[in-house]
Amino acid sequence: MKHEFREDAFRWDGIEPSGYETGRQDVQGEGHRGVTRHIISGANGEPAAFSVRYFEVAPGGFTRLERHEHIHSVTVLRGRGHAIVGEDVHTIRAFDHIYVSPRTLHQFVNDSTEPLGFLCVVDALRDRPEPATSADIDSLQQNEVTAGHFRL
Repeated sequence: MKHEFREDAFRWDGIEPSGYETGRQDVQGEGHRGVTRHIISGANGEPAAFSVRYFEVAPGGFTRLERHEHIHSVTVLRGRGHAIVGEDVHTIRAFDHIYVSPRTLHQFVNDSTEPLGFLCVVDALRDRPEPATSADIDSLQQNEVTAGHFRL
């Protein structure tokens, strides 16, 4: 199966963007802003142990600050921003790779004026995300490295 890439629209034929969560569009106050998800493989019965998704984060947008049991293998395709991974903040740009280990709090933030787009490979069968707790947020606020970099 082939999904041809349309460079002018930065989209794949036959792959419809959806909200960050299945069947939902962006809702203010849900811990994320300006995020669309494109499931490239893993949603149509492919016999694979992984899913490939493309996320696009609008300028000023951010993914949810969360953790889970499965890993993320993330490769940035376009744009710039930063990633909070545990107690570290990484500046990211096209073709950078970020590995998020299990149970690690993480978030991707677009602090630029252009879209931030990245591929995210995860296990096909995976647990549900756990949002950051108030203790997590307090810890990030007290950490001079992460303070001011994460979004809620």
